[in-house]
Amino acid sequence: ALMQRVVAELQGVTVDTSIYARRRKTFCNILAAAGFDFTQPKGAFYIFPKTPIADDVQFVAHLQKYKILAVPGRGFGMPGYIRLAFCVDDDVIARSASAFKQAMDTLGEA
Repeated sequence: ALMQRVVAELQGVTVDTSIYARRRKTFCNILAAAGFDFTQPKGAFYIFPKTPIADDVQFVAHLQKYKILAVPGRGFGMPGYIRLAFCVDDDVIARSASAFKQAMDTLGEA
């Protein structure tokens, strides 16, 4: 009986997902401009770009030098990819653009 009341109260409640669509678009544009290869997600709050080097753990370590938090894809059954979340504030996403570009541009440097 309690659950029926709760469900009845929630009828017509909606969630505005446009904020996440905007963040996804911004983040995908940033990653594309930096040179990442990826498929745009359709419903998740994260994206799995392909790493430009074979070792995803090594690439995550490289990104950390630029204060980019990523997770190796191998932990999700996707070696050679990284997992990046875009469920953060818009300004955090916008500020990440230069860091992603620098990380990709300096990849071959010692």
